[in-house]
Amino acid sequence: MKFKKAAALLLSGIMVFGMLTECSAGETSETPDETSSLSGEVHYAFWDTIQVPWLEECVKEFNKIYPDVEIILEPNVWDEYWTKLEAAATGGSLADVFWMNGPNIAKYALGDMLLPIDDMIAEAGIDLADYPQGTVDQFNIDGKQYAIPKDFGTINVWYNKSLFDEAGVEYPTDDWTWEDMVDKAEKLTKEDGSVYGIAAPYDGQTCYYNTVFANGGEIISDDKKSSGYDKTETQAGIQCWIDLQTAGLSPSQASLEEATADAQFLSGKVAMAWIGSWLLPNILASDIKDDIDCVEVPSINGQKGNTAHGLGNCIYKNTKNPEASWAWVEFLAGETANVLSAEMGAAIPALKGTAQAWVDAYPQYNLKSYITAAEEYSFEYPSSVNTAEWNQYEADNLKKVYALETDLKTAADNLAAQMNEVLANE
Repeated sequence: MKFKKAAALLLSGIMVFGMLTECSAGETSETPDETSSLSGEVHYAFWDTIQVPWLEECVKEFNKIYPDVEIILEPNVWDEYWTKLEAAATGGSLADVFWMNGPNIAKYALGDMLLPIDDMIAEAGIDLADYPQGTVDQFNIDGKQYAIPKDFGTINVWYNKSLFDEAGVEYPTDDWTWEDMVDKAEKLTKEDGSVYGIAAPYDGQTCYYNTVFANGGEIISDDKKSSGYDKTETQAGIQCWIDLQTAGLSPSQASLEEATADAQFLSGKVAMAWIGSWLLPNILASDIKDDIDCVEVPSINGQKGNTAHGLGNCIYKNTKNPEASWAWVEFLAGETANVLSAEMGAAIPALKGTAQAWVDAYPQYNLKSYITAAEEYSFEYPSSVNTAEWNQYEADNLKKVYALETDLKTAADNLAAQMNEVLANE
């Protein structure tokens, strides 16, 4: 897996200070004279319920321009979203507009479920250079553009200052190492099990993908033809998390399946947790929001890795209202929606010039650490045409390792063989 800096995943100008002063993407959707005659319903499916308040504000702003278009929000939880989406696709009842990510875009595009939006982008005067290039490319299949990036996300480590103070442990800094993290976790873990130093859940994007990249391993080859799970560097990047489980520094895998790592952190059960930027709304709503802060992920042998990923809005190819659906997509790609996303903490907005507003809105936290990760040591989210199939093999094999039921090498080698079979059939 190649190292993907800002040039690959995020535009070099993503942290440009101040808002765009010239015509920005989506501005045509803010010109009522051109599109005020649109009417009808647009069903909008998405999986992150914590972004509902932001979307409700977007609907209000959108309806100032298109009062006769009703946006029907259809929130889902992650575990149900893709099952429902696949069932809707099979039954020909997909929402008019819906969220899409890198691991699944090829499946739906090649399955002829998505409406290419190249002509609409050109007609609206949207410059795709104003969005993270890696994410733009991710949503381009066989030369056709199927989505405009909505946001992007990276990972950092949150820590509970009260628990650190109680244990007499110094706060982590952006230049810390994995060994530093383990040392702090040992000092923060209480023998009675009331507090664990760190959460070590089975979680690719948030946790072990990042240490695999830092360790020089890969999940999938650059040509997407072979698995990296049988590589020594990859297995070492996973083993460091298993060691945390073995040492008793983390809640068990069973416990982390009952209550997620971020939930246990926000309840005061865990002193440190690796958390994605998209969970900022949960942090802001927590009882301990004033007692916590965040830092960059620790380095391993002098290197850091971070899985950067972004979402996009797709239009169902057979939507009954393509004009209104496009108006909603265009609005969400514009400055109004992106600035609202930043100021409300919904997600790091994708439109160039608006990410700084996300950082500035919450000066009590070191949120710039998320942006630094994207710009300096981010890697592309591992995916292929049938990502979901080999993602299941990941879970089947690695959850047993995290539960300390089998050894990593046996499980990872088996996973590599299964994954290679999937890739060979793509």
